[in-house]
Amino acid sequence: MAPLQTLITIFMLTLCMQAIPAYSEASDPAQAIFDEAMEKRESGKLFDAIELFETILSHRPNLDRVRLELAVAYHLASQYEAALKEFNAVLNNKDTPENVRLTILAYLAQLKKDQQAPASSHHLSYYIKAGLLHNSNINSTPGRTRNEYNGQVFLTLDKVSSAGMDIALAASHRYSKAAPLDISGTETRFEWQSQLSISNNTYKETSDYNLNVLSLSTGPALYSPGRWRALANIRIDQIDLGGNRLATYSSFNPAITFDFGHYRSMLLEASQTSHRYDDIANIGRDGKETMFGAGYTAFFSKLGSGIEAGFRLNNNDADIKEFAYDSQEIYFGGFIPALDNSSAYLRLNSRTYEYDAADTTSGLIRDEVENHAAIGYNHDFRDGMLKNWTMNAELSYTENNSNVDQFDYNRAFVTINWSKYIQ
Repeated sequence: MAPLQTLITIFMLTLCMQAIPAYSEASDPAQAIFDEAMEKRESGKLFDAIELFETILSHRPNLDRVRLELAVAYHLASQYEAALKEFNAVLNNKDTPENVRLTILAYLAQLKKDQQAPASSHHLSYYIKAGLLHNSNINSTPGRTRNEYNGQVFLTLDKVSSAGMDIALAASHRYSKAAPLDISGTETRFEWQSQLSISNNTYKETSDYNLNVLSLSTGPALYSPGRWRALANIRIDQIDLGGNRLATYSSFNPAITFDFGHYRSMLLEASQTSHRYDDIANIGRDGKETMFGAGYTAFFSKLGSGIEAGFRLNNNDADIKEFAYDSQEIYFGGFIPALDNSSAYLRLNSRTYEYDAADTTSGLIRDEVENHAAIGYNHDFRDGMLKNWTMNAELSYTENNSNVDQFDYNRAFVTINWSKYIQ
């Protein structure tokens, strides 16, 4: 169904339907059922609305206003034959006003066009990003394995800073069904989403910390317009460091977002990740990580600004307990308009780590707080050679405070890149 054209047609039809009263008396007891059905249809509980309209007509088959509203609901539910039957019943009634008759005939053209459309569709899109970066401390490598990749502990080395390149490519596929599903009476759209991506950080000073991640994800997505949306994907990440295979992460990632209206929503997320390291020095880190989180998002000023805040709880198990930990994270972010077609943003998060067993080198059980802040600027190019490209510049700073001195570190990371979605 072509959403915009169909909604405009429905709006015009609804205006004309006002010429047909639903009931002869305002006190008619069926009025409450009709009002409830209209409310449910508008709120996304489409199939509940259909059931209520059908209930009214089973007792009062002469109510053409109800019949037209039912026909519209059938159309929205992709039940085209049922919709056509109800529209024709109104057209065949000699008492139907001429303006309503003409509007129905115009509406039927859209209905038949939607009926002939494919029952499902496929959509491909692509993403490309390229830019420059500078890392003030590439010795402290990403994640909880920093300072210890490839079996080496970098305790005697000074910090190494380096410029580099940041490149990412992605291809996404979306399979969509035209007809909505009936989930608890609610109109629910179904998609299957898949993505293949590769990202690479390459440093000028040394190749030992070049990071390459190849990712594949796939899984279903469901959304009920104006109510909620959910997804659950399986993802595999292959991670290379310094040209050598480091690890493979396999994860299951369900999430659901509830829409409160007025551009307010709440996210509930979870993941179960299996870590499998390929080099012998990191075998003891093999294990599973479980995460639960919740977040709140609000947009303001016609989507020109917004905020988000939330928390995540992690439990990371490992074959060797000194690498296992529990962590708690809180985060906050927001963006505001800047210049034309531009926005500025801020992200803050703080994460605490409590390890399960003593560190082998120090004999102490690690207790750490990692704080991270990022400020950035986005600009969308609307014309010229860079039309449809986005420029992003970001400065971030990370500081880790540990009761074991060798795990204290800080890092400043600067990047500027250009990206584009191709659809």
